Amino acid sequence: MLFLFPIVLITTLSLSLNNLMSSEVEIFGEKDKDSIVYYCVEEDSKYKDGFLMFVEGIRKEINIEFKEVDTLEQVKDQVDEKKAIAYVSLYENNFDIYTSKNGDSMKSKVFKSMLESLFNQYGAYGTIVELNPESFRNLVQNAYDEYVVSEDVNGKRTVTAAEYYTFAELALIILNVAAVIGELVYKEKQLNTINRIKMSKASERTMILSKVALGTIISILQIILVYIYTSLILKVNWGENTLKFILLFVVFGLFSSMLGAIVGIASKTDTATGGILNGATFVICALGGCYTTRAMITSVPVLNKLMYLSPIYWINTATSTMICGLESNLYLVAIMIPILLSVLLLILYSIFMKKRGGTIDV
Repeated sequence: MLFLFPIVLITTLSLSLNNLMSSEVEIFGEKDKDSIVYYCVEEDSKYKDGFLMFVEGIRKEINIEFKEVDTLEQVKDQVDEKKAIAYVSLYENNFDIYTSKNGDSMKSKVFKSMLESLFNQYGAYGTIVELNPESFRNLVQNAYDEYVVSEDVNGKRTVTAAEYYTFAELALIILNVAAVIGELVYKEKQLNTINRIKMSKASERTMILSKVALGTIISILQIILVYIYTSLILKVNWGENTLKFILLFVVFGLFSSMLGAIVGIASKTDTATGGILNGATFVICALGGCYTTRAMITSVPVLNKLMYLSPIYWINTATSTMICGLESNLYLVAIMIPILLSVLLLILYSIFMKKRGGTIDV
């Protein structure tokens, strides 16, 4: 079951949710009525010429409608309800971008990042429009490529449903290893074998580490299976980052195994072990985008804040970014989070052992 489940899950989600992923490929879709930006410009704003050139350049690249209004109050409700992307105010020496108070959508995040990047560069150069108008047009195109697409040999690159769910569900599958290890550790305790191990001069910690090692090996086997299946059958190209992806999931498997072992040794009943681990798995996977796409999560208030707490969110974001060829430090963040969480679990285990009066071998 541990090895059949990944194949069935990834295949099912890749095929059934392909249309959902496809609809999110073009963030500012051609028929999207909500891709509207309202703006108000003061006549003496140093950003005026640059912004108008930005509007001209962006209209040629993506589907955004720009409408000039007098005040924010006229359109604030539309922006808050996400019927518009943003409201841009250009003052004499600065600018402000207002987005929904209920949390940024994917469109507003991308647009805001593009505009802030361009304005920061425009503000630095000051007279770029007068010196070289083509330079500013290039900034517009470069910003769009950076935040929305990446060029490869086939043109504009985006994440497919098969690619997204390969890595999202692999993370879910590996996290489920925690329940397996937790049950094994609890059964050791239930059968009183821990006491026998201590009598044979082997420590409780050695038993736990052996279960963590077992869980990590199971994770590695799952990674290899998913890699072979998705590469040959689903035609997912892991690309030049294959070894980085494998290392990332091995580290995540180590964290998952450690989580299961610690909960198993600390729980008083089998039900508690299963309940805690199953509950934690559901929450981490839901916030991380295993059951739906990240874009849907970011559109839900509260969840679009809590999702940053899930290590799977960072794994999905890092793998998607790397597949698209975008440069960022997200991979380091994604791999450091399970490492830090593993260290935290070891600290908690040490505290638990001291309070219980057990011994800890160093």
